[in-house]
Amino acid sequence: MKKLLFSALLLFSISIAEAQVRFGFKTAPTISFNRINAEAENTNFNKDGAGLRFQLGPIFDIEFKENHYFSTGLIFTSKRSAFSADSVGATPPSYNEDYSPQYLQIPLTLKLFTEEIGLDKKIYFQFGGTVDFRTNNEGEEENIVQSFRFMDLNSLLGIGLEYGIGINTKVFGGLVYQRGLLNVIKENIYGDDFNLRNDFIALEIGVIF
Repeated sequence: MKKLLFSALLLFSISIAEAQVRFGFKTAPTISFNRINAEAENTNFNKDGAGLRFQLGPIFDIEFKENHYFSTGLIFTSKRSAFSADSVGATPPSYNEDYSPQYLQIPLTLKLFTEEIGLDKKIYFQFGGTVDFRTNNEGEEENIVQSFRFMDLNSLLGIGLEYGIGINTKVFGGLVYQRGLLNVIKENIYGDDFNLRNDFIALEIGVIF
């Protein structure tokens, strides 16, 4: 069993070493929002709109078949977690909390390209997930949200256009939707009945070298 596992890892390493790896850089303004599901006696919770945030970082596309890539990277990602609370008998009766947790995001996705639809132009489809590691502290003891979890998971779906402007240089732009899969709240004053998940829509632009 150990020999079989070692052989598989060796073959995988060789295939990665021989594969075409594309390096690039992307940035993306995002519209960040969240879903909230919380219960508390005499208190109603609602999501509190959306906010403008951003993404920025390097990306790596590893080809394993023509027009088929495993796409990853290390992306700095800012999100918005906000909600309103209406409490009967409280002073004030209505209040809001607005947070900006920040993460280093590692995409684990497939990126599939069409054949050229025009001179040096291809459409791509991207899907998979991301693993996010929080980099800042959010939440205070006197607030409903006292702290955020260290890690978040998201599903990802995207579509875009890549355009070649040189032998190896390409620019791209696309639309990406990420949907949070985990409750990002670690500690709050209401316990396990307080769940909040982050989503966003991004307009990404970037360059491949």
